[in-house]
Amino acid sequence: MNRRFAGMVIWLVVSVAVLAQRRMVVVSTETKVPVRNVSVYTPEGLDTLTAWDGTFELPDSFSHISFRHPKYDLRHLLPSDLRGDTVWLMPKMNTVGEVVIWGHRRFDERMSGFLKSSSQHDRAQLPQAVPPGPDLIALFGWLGKATIGKKMQQRAQRKKAQKELREKEEAYQRQWDVLKEKEPTP
Repeated sequence: MNRRFAGMVIWLVVSVAVLAQRRMVVVSTETKVPVRNVSVYTPEGLDTLTAWDGTFELPDSFSHISFRHPKYDLRHLLPSDLRGDTVWLMPKMNTVGEVVIWGHRRFDERMSGFLKSSSQHDRAQLPQAVPPGPDLIALFGWLGKATIGKKMQQRAQRKKAQKELREKEEAYQRQWDVLKEKEPTP
């Protein structure tokens, strides 16, 4: 009985270790939409494409991971750079999706430099935007806005209405004083 229990525990630990993977999503920084068909690869043998919803399975141990897509800059990340479950890709800025050439003349050398693709070395790596875990600051901000924010807004509206009322009363008082001065004395 003890051997059977120990065998089951060992099998469970080994199977969990083998299946230990993280589900990640690749998202465009420009549109905030998941990107499909991104080539994801590691030196340890992972070579896959992201699904229609931008997701892929990432093993727990790897030296670095690379993301490649024709419309986005190449991105290399270390395990310490992965925070949360989202990887952001920067669109290529200086590339042309399609070029149609009419005629037979060659481009001027000044124009050919305009059509060169951007390089990964031209731009610094973007920091990971989404930290892991719950966003407590946003939660407290939402609670403050939902509770205290309404009261502060109502208070500001009351103060504004009182100020307008005081200004009208002062204007009426000035008009009354002007009328009293013009009134003939008996």
